[in-house]
Amino acid sequence: MTRAVLSCLLLALLLTGCSLPRIGIYQDPLTGPEHLELGRAYEQKGELDLARREYAEAVRDDVPQAHLYLANLLFQKGELEDAESHYRKAIRALPETESAPARNNLAWLLLTRGEKLGEAERLAEEAVRLADDAHRQSFEDTLNQVKAARNK
Repeated sequence: MTRAVLSCLLLALLLTGCSLPRIGIYQDPLTGPEHLELGRAYEQKGELDLARREYAEAVRDDVPQAHLYLANLLFQKGELEDAESHYRKAIRALPETESAPARNNLAWLLLTRGEKLGEAERLAEEAVRLADDAHRQSFEDTLNQVKAARNK
C-alpha cells in the first residue's frame, strides 16, 4: 500500500510540473505621440538612451516627427549614418511644410561629413524656402556655410 501511495504522490508531482506555460500578450499602454513626448522629456533631462528608446517606439508607431527627433539624437551621439537615414525618412514622411528642420539638419550633417555638398545646398535652399520666421535665419546660416564649403 505504501508503494501505491508513493506512486500516486510521484505521479501528482510530475503532473503539476508538466503544466503548460502561460503566454502573456504585452499591450503597450502608450500611443506613438505619447512615446514621442516621453522621449522629448527624457532628452531634456539628458537621458539620451531612454529618449532613443521612446523615439524608436514612436517610429514603430508611424509617427513621422519621431524620425526627426531620433535623427537629431543620433547626430548628437555621432551615429551619422543612422541619423542620415532617419532624416531622409522624416523628409519623406512629413508634410513638405513641416519638413524644413529635417532638410536643414540633413544639409548640416552632409556638410559636417564634407560630402554630397551639392545635395546639401539643395536641401538647405529648400529648408530656407519652407522655414517659418523663427527658423529662417538659422537655416540661412546653414545655407551660407554649405555654399562657403562648396566654393573652397
